[in-house]
Amino acid sequence: MTTTVKNSVSIVIVVHNSLPVLTDCLESLRKNVTGLDFELIVVDNNSTDYPAETIKKIFPSARILGNRENIGFGAACNRAAAKATGEFLLFVNPDVELDREAIVRLRGVYEGKEKIGLTAARCRLKDGTFHPTCRNFPTLKNIIFSRGSFLAQIISSSSGRFVSYTLPDFTENTIVPAVAGTVMMLRKSLFDKLNGFDRRFFMFMEDTDLSLRAVEAGFINLFVPDAGAVHNWGRGSRTGKFKRSWYHHLSVWKYFLKHFPNPFSYLLLPLLLMFNFILVSILPDRRKKG
Repeated sequence: MTTTVKNSVSIVIVVHNSLPVLTDCLESLRKNVTGLDFELIVVDNNSTDYPAETIKKIFPSARILGNRENIGFGAACNRAAAKATGEFLLFVNPDVELDREAIVRLRGVYEGKEKIGLTAARCRLKDGTFHPTCRNFPTLKNIIFSRGSFLAQIISSSSGRFVSYTLPDFTENTIVPAVAGTVMMLRKSLFDKLNGFDRRFFMFMEDTDLSLRAVEAGFINLFVPDAGAVHNWGRGSRTGKFKRSWYHHLSVWKYFLKHFPNPFSYLLLPLLLMFNFILVSILPDRRKKG
């Protein structure tokens, strides 16, 4: 069993053909770790753009764990966490640029508070537009208004109505149901207690599932607006939009099968998800661009 170092942070990045944005991510991390007890663990899910040279140039001490195949985000994070020595785990997408002191501000939330589970940074797009990183837990009612739903695109584009699945911006630390793994911190002890990410989710929904299990274990999840980051959304991997959408829809189905094992989840939901997948794949994105 790995011995943890108090107050230290194990930063975990999973990459799969993530250049060139990975370079900006690492440069932002370098500005964050001055005076911080940390380690950087990068899991390479069988990239073909050879990121090791870039990683080592910026972080010579980084540990790179290579996989012979793409095992998915959650499984890769679990592998890194098993090797981590930090009291805290910080998962960062390779298409994220952290603001200065973002890591310290996330870690500071935990001081003297044992029941804080997962914390999320406030993300924004390159143009400064707020990018939601927190959400309600999926239900049979709100899932049709999720960010990947074509129905939500129609409604939001025509009326500007707020979609109830994702949560709005907050100006202070706020308890939220679920946080995204874009920039997410938690104690390693809790991650281990929850047995990490559920490997059944190859990509997407593993963070929501972990958030739910943390809440069920008696912890609260927090949105921390003082910890900021720019999210170059969709540029963290050269995996195509079609394939990412497929994984998203598949993971939503798996989430409902796990947490709502009823006839709707087994029979009707896959048909609805397939219908939505076809629509969002062949029709133009009608969401307003920030």
